[in-house]
Amino acid sequence: MRIVILGGSNSGPKNGWAASLAEIAPEHRIENRFLGAVGSLFGLLRLLKMQQERGEKPDVVVFEYALNDSLWLLGGNITMKLVEEALHDVATLCSREGIRLLFLCLCLRPPEATGEAELSQIMNHLYRSVATARGVADCLLQIDILGEIAQSQYIDSAHIGPDPSMKVAQAVAARLREPIPVPRGGGRGLSFAYLNSEEGRIDGPGERMSIQTSVFEGPSVTLRRGGACVFETKGRLVALLLRSTEESGSYTIRAGDSVLRKNAQSLARENVPNLMALHYVTAELPEAPRASIEMTGSEEALTAAPYDLTLMDGPPLVPFGEQTLELAGAMVRRRRSWLDKAKARLFRD
Repeated sequence: MRIVILGGSNSGPKNGWAASLAEIAPEHRIENRFLGAVGSLFGLLRLLKMQQERGEKPDVVVFEYALNDSLWLLGGNITMKLVEEALHDVATLCSREGIRLLFLCLCLRPPEATGEAELSQIMNHLYRSVATARGVADCLLQIDILGEIAQSQYIDSAHIGPDPSMKVAQAVAARLREPIPVPRGGGRGLSFAYLNSEEGRIDGPGERMSIQTSVFEGPSVTLRRGGACVFETKGRLVALLLRSTEESGSYTIRAGDSVLRKNAQSLARENVPNLMALHYVTAELPEAPRASIEMTGSEEALTAAPYDLTLMDGPPLVPFGEQTLELAGAMVRRRRSWLDKAKARLFRD
């Protein structure tokens, strides 16, 4: 079978569970599309992008974002409602495409020597409720795989070590030998849409480019000071996919009468110099026909805009006038019709 892994940084290490799975299950063709420091909304973005590109479909998607969703929720960047809607959209897309779906739920490192962190318990319950409502296979939970959650299983607060990773890989391999259903409810309306940079209009200094990295490939826009990319959102902008580089700086988002300031310069670039990142819009922007992503040309006007929480943002590394923004796309939440809402109630736990 062709297996696509959509997950966070626990899916990436050479001695992590995904690499171990590829070693112990050579009968499967495994494609690892992990990206660190992102949650389920990015996994949904991946599926929406795959649908747009109409490439070869996987037989199974292994979806591993519960731990990252817990971290983003803890940081105040997302809500449980956003995660729930994203998971339902994932199930809907898989249902429409005939793709089998398996949720793998890893946990935060417990605050005590042993025990499951309360936030992980809450997140696991949400994943299980969506899986039950959509007829997805039972979630693979870290606590069920390992028998207990212990601090000794972790190399830091968010990453499990090689030994527990191998046990996770063995559990996934065993589950792949069992029937995994396609989710039901493909007629349910989608809550989110992905707009790639080609769908945005460039105003002012900017150029169309492409990003070709090991974790992401696709069109992009590079904006310079005074430039903007305008999307016909027809809804509420909830996140931006961008690349943080040495030249990255602060930018603004304009939707309706609201303006927010965010910072594309990331401290996480210490490990990955050109870092793909999903910037969640923490403040709730209004639903609007369009949204403008702007590299504001005035430093005074930029600093006057309200700051929107961006985790691990860092100080600029180049002068203001030399700063840029590499933008790959936008995630938008769109209002569903009454019929879509009625269908959604049929698949609510």
